[in-house]
Amino acid sequence: MKRKYVVFRVGDGQFGIALEEVVKVVRFENVVDVPTAPAYVEGVLNLGGEVVPILNLRMRLSVPRLGVNRQHRVIVVERDLRRFGLLVDAVRDILELDEESIITEAIAVPGMKSEYVVGIAKIQDHLLVLLDIFRILSAAPASSVAR
Repeated sequence: MKRKYVVFRVGDGQFGIALEEVVKVVRFENVVDVPTAPAYVEGVLNLGGEVVPILNLRMRLSVPRLGVNRQHRVIVVERDLRRFGLLVDAVRDILELDEESIITEAIAVPGMKSEYVVGIAKIQDHLLVLLDIFRILSAAPASSVAR
C-alpha cells in the first residue's frame, strides 16, 4: 500500500509527515507575536477566521534557532478538530511511498527519541525521517525530542 508524505527541511534534516494530517502549507507571513507565549511559539496566524498557533519545529527538534523570514513555510496540521502551524525551513515535496520501503523496526535516529519517529525511508541518496508530529506536539513543552 502507498501513502503520501509532505517532505520538509529543518536544519540539515529531511523529515516527512503523513499528508492526511496536513491541511495546507503557507508562507510565514502575517504572524502576530504573542509576547507572553513560550519561546517555541512563534505567534498566531488568522486562517479563515480561525486563530492557529505557530510552533517553531526547530526548537522542538533541538536545532539551533535562526531568524525567520518569508522564505520559511508553515505546515498547518489538524487532528481532533485542533489545528497547529509548524514553522519549518522549507517544504520540499509530496512523496508517495510504498509501506514496504519504510523501515519501522528498531528505528534509531541519532539525537532523537525513538517514540517521535514512525519510520525511515531511503530516498535516492538521503534518508527521510517520518515523524509522529502529534506526539512531538503533545510532549511536555520543557522537554525536547532529542535524546
